[in-house]
Amino acid sequence: MVSSVPRRTVYAATLMAILALAGGWTLAAGSGAHTGPAQASSVVVTAPTDFRTAVVKDTQMLTVSQALILGLTGSAGKQATGPSPGNGLNSTGSTANALLAACPAIYCSANYSAVDMTNALTQADSALQVMLNVTQGLPATPSPAVGFDVQVEIIYTVASAPLTNVYAFGTGYFDSGVNSLASGVTTPGPTFYALALYVDLGTPATNLPSIADVVVTMNQCLVATVCP
Repeated sequence: MVSSVPRRTVYAATLMAILALAGGWTLAAGSGAHTGPAQASSVVVTAPTDFRTAVVKDTQMLTVSQALILGLTGSAGKQATGPSPGNGLNSTGSTANALLAACPAIYCSANYSAVDMTNALTQADSALQVMLNVTQGLPATPSPAVGFDVQVEIIYTVASAPLTNVYAFGTGYFDSGVNSLASGVTTPGPTFYALALYVDLGTPATNLPSIADVVVTMNQCLVATVCP
């Protein structure tokens, strides 16, 4: 069973307004000025570099099958050690990111399980599939391999008392590699990966969860093989 999950966008102005109310201060009408409590700190906001390596295509909820488990390309990298089930923010090791192998065509695909799931990908569980389109770089500059991470947060409820929000998290660390188009292609160019990342929700599909929100965050690593 596969069902589409709607995505929601949180705009910066809305987020600022929420933070303003939570912090006990108000935004001045018509300006960005505000008055707040005294604090011994400063905040610097830096615009991030434009990230184009991967885009989210869609998210779907599905039931984990044995065929899905057997068809996985592998685990989405290796996460830095942290408290169980592992909550390090970075990958670890010199080749910790999952390498997307050279694609011999214009379009390839790969399936990975998230590395920090509370629950292992289990047959008959409900899971979220996050589909990404990843641009595979050219063999030489100006399109080298790129490392990036994907963090997925899922908020959902299940049809059992008490009906409260449940959270699931999944992370992947990837190395886009470089393409290697099949012989006979006279004008090599970027190739594209349909990359699926699976996060087990830890509940049997018979107790169907209802997903409220899905948040997907992607960051470019400092190098291709390890994050940050």
